Amino acid sequence: MKKQTLLIGLIGWFIGLSSCENSLDKVNPNAVTAETYFKTSAELLKGVNAAYTTLNGSYLVGDAYIWLHDLRSDDFVGTTLADDRGEILRGTLGVNNSYTERVWKGFYIVIHRCNVVINNTIASDPDDPSGQLKNRVVAEAKFLRGLAYFELASLWGGVPLITKPVTDFGGFVPRSTQKAVYEAAIQDLKDAAAALPPTYEAAENGRATSGAANTLLGRAYLQLNDYANAKTALEKVRSSGLYALSPTSTENFQEETEFNKESVFEYIFAPSPSAAEDEGDDYAQGQYRESTNGTRQYDMNTGNGIVLPSPGLKGEFETGDPRKKTTIYEVGDQWAGGVMTQESWKKYTLSYKNATPGNVTSALNRRIRYAEVLLMLAECENEAGTAQAAIARLNDIRNRAELKTAGLPTYPNAKYPCNSKDEILKAVMHEKRVELAGEQVRNRDILRWRAAGKLALAGGDPIPYFQANKHALLPIPQSEIDRNTALGSGGVSAQNPGY
Repeated sequence: MKKQTLLIGLIGWFIGLSSCENSLDKVNPNAVTAETYFKTSAELLKGVNAAYTTLNGSYLVGDAYIWLHDLRSDDFVGTTLADDRGEILRGTLGVNNSYTERVWKGFYIVIHRCNVVINNTIASDPDDPSGQLKNRVVAEAKFLRGLAYFELASLWGGVPLITKPVTDFGGFVPRSTQKAVYEAAIQDLKDAAAALPPTYEAAENGRATSGAANTLLGRAYLQLNDYANAKTALEKVRSSGLYALSPTSTENFQEETEFNKESVFEYIFAPSPSAAEDEGDDYAQGQYRESTNGTRQYDMNTGNGIVLPSPGLKGEFETGDPRKKTTIYEVGDQWAGGVMTQESWKKYTLSYKNATPGNVTSALNRRIRYAEVLLMLAECENEAGTAQAAIARLNDIRNRAELKTAGLPTYPNAKYPCNSKDEILKAVMHEKRVELAGEQVRNRDILRWRAAGKLALAGGDPIPYFQANKHALLPIPQSEIDRNTALGSGGVSAQNPGY
């Protein structure tokens, strides 16, 4: 059962930079605006709920975002990917790829909704006299905006940096530098971490916490190779005492064990009103769809099974590592419908309890996990020269109950001796891949390690099609270039190299 499903809030609130049309230059004086709508903290809460809803929708974590990250990693191979997803997988995507356009647009919708909340004009509210709710909601919006700008910077580099609500159809701005966008994301996440509560009542599960903000702050600093600041943020998560590893890794990918101790942040999903609506628009029967396509299209048993785990990923697991069974169905494994006769992806699918083939979407929440915090810390400690602390964080993972029971050796070991900085990083690379496969982490790690010249430790660049000055960044969608006449006017080209 879900603890909570975030409300849609402002149903018609869709304006964002990427959805503007030059021809719509009239302003309706009778329309409800951000300035006139938000009069109370409770109304402001509906505004941030709308931003969460967009984050969970099909433009982002409900569908397109998952594909964009996973298919740019080396953990997946495609079976029937002939559409725009196939272009992503093969590295042939162009400026009109529908998945890159949806993710770009989705994050700017999140940003617009957050900007309206952050820039609210509520001076006082009798029902919130201390401003506690208002301040928390603004901090949630900063968390979501910081998340959006971090993703945009890591995927596209420099992007338009918008921190005020778009109030007219001429409010275009040029691209900022990638550095400036990262800095804006970091500032938002620092503000959010300082103001957000560490926990909520169960009914509010799914909202951003200080731990979630510090985890994303660690991700952002890590992407900039700022290991010292990344360590500071991540240590706040570890030292809080609020998180712990689940005894088995499987518990992190089942509906019955959502919001467990290992969960730092969850993207909430709920079943669609009907399977037919899942194939149509996001908006149906008065609510946005909050189910995810990942189950159907990653699963050979109850869905289409159009992607499979790559041979490289399968070979990365050590003999006897139970996480392989958490991640992958192999021939002969048991699922809810019987014995597997073909290989399939398992993580974040419903085959453990659903034996009905067909158009099955998933109510499984996607998660950011404490295991990732520990592995990021291991990398930070290694870069700081504190080898024993790095090994200790690796062994925090290896001491998960199921791994100990399986007899998986701790570090150092024969395969990963950890006698040098490079050997420890090689162990981090291995552990992070097998622990977090299919969780939209690997692509960003490859980008970061490639830029730092470290992929040789993992046997070379794992992306066979990679071309320098092209594939490190995604193309700016052509639709954005066509609409935003200011895009390339700020000293940063309107388009990324190679496109």
